[in-house]
Parts: sequence; C-alpha cells; structure tokens
Amino acid sequence: MFELEVSASKTYKITIEKGFSLFSERVLPYLVGRNVAIITDDIVDKLFGGILDGFLENKRVVKIVLKHGEKSKNAKNYLHIINALAENDFTREDSVIAFGGGVIGDIAGFAASTYMRGITLVAVPTTLLSMVDSSVGGKTAIDLKAGKNLCGTFYQPSAVYINTEFLKSLPKKEIKNGLGEVVKYAFLSDTVKKSDIKNIDENLIYKCLKIKRDIVNEDEKESGVRALLNLGHTVGHAIEKLSGYKLSHGACVVKGLRYSIEVSKRLFDLDGKTVNKMYALLKYAKCDLSVNFSVDEIAEQIIADKKRQGDSVKFVAIKDVGKPEIVKIHLSKLKEMLNDYES
Repeated sequence: MFELEVSASKTYKITIEKGFSLFSERVLPYLVGRNVAIITDDIVDKLFGGILDGFLENKRVVKIVLKHGEKSKNAKNYLHIINALAENDFTREDSVIAFGGGVIGDIAGFAASTYMRGITLVAVPTTLLSMVDSSVGGKTAIDLKAGKNLCGTFYQPSAVYINTEFLKSLPKKEIKNGLGEVVKYAFLSDTVKKSDIKNIDENLIYKCLKIKRDIVNEDEKESGVRALLNLGHTVGHAIEKLSGYKLSHGACVVKGLRYSIEVSKRLFDLDGKTVNKMYALLKYAKCDLSVNFSVDEIAEQIIADKKRQGDSVKFVAIKDVGKPEIVKIHLSKLKEMLNDYES
C-alpha cells in the first residue's frame, strides 16, 4: 500500500492498494450526505458495476452510466448528469463518485464542481491512465467542437482511491494508452526508471503520482510549473482531435512526445546521444509513432489549444531526460520546426 497527500486549495489523500481492504476507511468517511451518485461508463459498469454496492448499503445510490469513449465528454452528457442530480434531490451536502477512466473523471468532476456550485467528489479510477495521471490534480472538463477540454474547472476531489485490481480486466490497448502518460513522467523525472515501466504495479503508480503531486502542490492552477505536465500534449491533443478521437489519448501523447523531441533537438541543438536516449525511452510506450496528418492540419488545431497565448504557444521542450523546460514559441516558428522535421 502507498499513500500520498495533496496540499492544494483542498488537502486530500491518495490511497494506492491491491485489494479492497482500505476502501471503507479511505473512501466512506468522505461520502457525505445521504445521496451518492456513481458516474461511470458502460464498460466499467459491465465489469465492475456491483463492486461498490456492498460498501454503500447505508447510502441512497443513483447510478449514471455513459457510453464509453472521448465523444461522451460533451455538453449534452454534462447536462444529463446535472439534471439527474437535480431530479434525484441531490443537495450541496451529497456526493459524487467518479468511477472510471479519464473521460469519466473529467466529466463527473466538472458536474460535481458546478452542481449547486460544488458538491463532494471522490475519484475511483479504473484505468492505468487515470490512475497515474488524470484522477489527481483537480482538472475537470468537457470537450467543445472547437477543441478538447475547453470548458472546465479546477476542482480538487476529497479523496482518491486507486486499486490495481481493476487493471487485471483492462484490455491491452488500455494498458498501452496509460503507458503514454507513464512515459511522459519518465521524461519529466528520472525517478521513473525503465525498469519501473516494465512492472505496472502500485510502485509505478506511486512514482508517477508523486511527481504530479509535487507539481500540483507548487502550482495548482497552471500559472507556472504545472504546465510541465502538458509535455507531449500540444501536438498530442491536435492529433487526437484530428483522428475524431479514434486514437487514444495516451497513444497521441506518445506521438506528441516524438514531436517534442524533434522540436527540442532544434531549440537546444541536442547531440545525437541525447536524442537517441530519448527515443529509446519512447519505445517503452509500445505505441505506433506514425502520424497521418499534415503539419498544416496539426498547426490549425494547435491554434485552438487552450495553452495558446496570442500568436504563441506554451510548449514543453526537453533538454534531456528529466530536464523539461517550458518555452514560448511563436506558432509560425513551431510550424517551421515541425515542417523541417517532416521534410
């Protein structure tokens, strides 16, 4: 068992364990009120739908099941959740459990943050990606036609409960999806080693979340160092949207990391040894690095990115493994460097 404490606008604990021995102790005390809404998706509900019921016998449980996938993270489903809470007489004293992967965490968190100006949120992530990244830090959002995560809030949960038992039923493609974020953390800090990536367990999740916890504690609302967590995401989000969200988030982050390496190579005049070391690490994500979209198409999507500042974008570059740096790059310059690489 591992435990971390986040000290942001709200202080809360992250519990990482194998089995359910600590669920009652680490989750139930934070589920205030009589009513608890479990927000999940159809796949998680099919696999694990009854697991939480035994722990919630003293609560009135309302289950809201969405179709799995990024396309469900929309305004229509957000309003569906909000209306369901209202129709079931949820008050400010009641609670929401985000039970699923990154999509469920984002939309359930956004609903909890805005319903009656905020009700209690507990995160129970079920995918590797949500365990190592999205369940912690308080980012909530839905997607708009113009781009991903353009409507959202910063809203910290009251507790995060991570159980690696859920990973046993996870398809291989979802493990690969999560590895995209794992490798991102290996680029951000050399505390995540290649040997760690080979073993997907509580220790790996702890190491990734410790990096994120430390960054969130320092910069909760991304005014500074938290932007480092967007490594690989500027191009990655563009590719994800261009694919119509058919490509997974983690796979797109890996593709984005490939571009991060190439942009960094030009920005910092990196030597071949350093670049080769980065690519060797990237291979551990076991994802296809090919991109079927033009630089012009990618650049057009980056313009809509929420990290854009006027004619420039905050771009996370890498001087070496464990040495990321936030740089401000004019969009025309970024496009020029991407074109140089493609040619």
